[in-house]
Amino acid sequence: TSGSPLLWTATRVFWTLGASITRTRVEEGGANRSVSSCSFERAVTRRISLVEKQGSKEEGKMLGSSTKRGMTRRLPSSTTRMRMRMASVASERRVLVSTTTSSVMRIPHSHDASSSSSSSWRRRKRVVGRPRPPHQAARAVLDGAPPAADTSSSSCLDSDSDSGKPRVIIAGGGIGGLCAALALQSKGIPFTLYEKVKEYKPFGGPIQLQCNALESLEAIDMSVARQIMDLGTITGDRINGLLDGKTGEWYLRFDTRKPALKKGLPLTLVLNRYVLLDILKGAVKPESMTLGKRVESYEEVSAEDSPTGKAFVEVRFDDGSKTIGDVIVAADGINSTVRKQVRTRGNDEATYSGYTCYTATCDFELEDVEKIGYQVYLGNGQYFVASDVGEGKTQWYAFKAQEPGIKDESGDVRGNLLELFKDWSADVRARFEATLEEDIEQRDIYDRRPVFNWVKGKVALLGDSAHSMQPNMGQGGCQAIEDGYVLADVLSRCNMEEGDGCIQQALNEYGRRRCARAASIHGFARSAALMTTTWRPYLGSDPYSFYSYIPGAMQFWSALEKLKIPHPGKVIGQVMMMVSIDLILEYIACGGPVSEEDRVKYCQVPGVGVPKRDLPKDAFKMNGIPGFAE
Repeated sequence: TSGSPLLWTATRVFWTLGASITRTRVEEGGANRSVSSCSFERAVTRRISLVEKQGSKEEGKMLGSSTKRGMTRRLPSSTTRMRMRMASVASERRVLVSTTTSSVMRIPHSHDASSSSSSSWRRRKRVVGRPRPPHQAARAVLDGAPPAADTSSSSCLDSDSDSGKPRVIIAGGGIGGLCAALALQSKGIPFTLYEKVKEYKPFGGPIQLQCNALESLEAIDMSVARQIMDLGTITGDRINGLLDGKTGEWYLRFDTRKPALKKGLPLTLVLNRYVLLDILKGAVKPESMTLGKRVESYEEVSAEDSPTGKAFVEVRFDDGSKTIGDVIVAADGINSTVRKQVRTRGNDEATYSGYTCYTATCDFELEDVEKIGYQVYLGNGQYFVASDVGEGKTQWYAFKAQEPGIKDESGDVRGNLLELFKDWSADVRARFEATLEEDIEQRDIYDRRPVFNWVKGKVALLGDSAHSMQPNMGQGGCQAIEDGYVLADVLSRCNMEEGDGCIQQALNEYGRRRCARAASIHGFARSAALMTTTWRPYLGSDPYSFYSYIPGAMQFWSALEKLKIPHPGKVIGQVMMMVSIDLILEYIACGGPVSEEDRVKYCQVPGVGVPKRDLPKDAFKMNGIPGFAE
């Protein structure tokens, strides 16, 4: 398109005309508002589709041969150039529409994610966290996203500049603490975040951010959410689900697109944890963060005992220094020091799940990676989880039931895992074989029993300090992000000039809005682990150990297993899962706390804003009678 001024002129006229139609219809009445906007988006998408088809021919000539699947093109495509030029007029249409389109959707929710206006999307394999080519602004225009909030002029207000806002002290600078800081920052609430490490360093592997977490991030800071979605690898538009560990046969397929389309949410993606932390940290004002300080204890000082006549909270750090504020947010993890002071009654120790976890990221990719996102292989007393994370890499987790504190220091962890999973699916073993020994990490899995009181006085728990959960649902970090959004929302309605009683009311509301939902998802995560405790594919599979003391019993069960009679537990489990999985996924994805005023619903367009997957219409269908379906 760069060599066709006539086409560009026509496109610009068409763009302006579409914006004028949208503005005119909005002035006439709200009924036609979303129709004209979405029609315009579809028209632009069709234009892009035509140009992409032409551009693919030009690219073939420039590159000399067709690009291999998954490789990033070295030269910008004609579509990319068109998007970049469209970005120059993006602000014009945004100004015309944004003043009156608080409820306009990008694409109607009935849009089928399997359809697309573009037929030449090629999957660009990227390292999780590697930037895409420089056409992000154009993509935002094509997606029809609401204008990103301008955080360049916002500041963390101190108590002198805005006495009506409570001063917040955040203990911990992980995902939950940083998201809480960003949410407070967006509301103009003064805060200081204290993190025990002196420097953020890369650690851990990719983390899954499901659509409910992305929804909260968009409501907190659209520019931050954009960076995360641009750098992540989308898995929520592929087949995900449960499989039999030994046979590799599907037990249940998930369609995680459905809840996203229903509520107009971004698709689930994976992103390196340290990249996520870097994005979040970079968006927080540096003057509002202090590294190298760990909150050790706190004390609430009443108005009667205060030298100023106003109540406050005094915080002590591990280096002996102190500070004061109006609210403390405990985002200091599963072993929170603040929580120990909040919850002093009864046994409040972390609970061992019964499993240790081995994890690594390896150079491995399924042949049908365009169709498969993540897989959970079930077994008795052990299970295996794997997810594509882009750039031809896979992240996997191997769970083994054992007593806590047993560390594999043999120097051959990979070999031990291959022995442990020796009778399992070839795809499971292939991932182990593709892994380097030095990349494997081990940790015991702990969580905390759900509690329904996260608040004590002017202290509130957040993230793992409140609801540490097992990783089976991929919701630990997601729920912490939701916490941060809700906390800032309730505190934004506090007016300290009317007294500090509003703080207690706000924190109590925070607890009411968050406790039940977090506890429910915590329960889902625990039940997923319990499934493997009783998993047996056939009658006779994995007999209980006490049968070894009964003469002939083990031989009997071995012979019975060869008949491949489905185990009743497996049958009943599949029936229950097939009936309930859509409801569970919808609750997790669509039950978030974000209000319609804080975020505009939209759907991502396959082939334009997100990859186009060549999935058949029945890709998620289980064939057969529930309980015996395949």
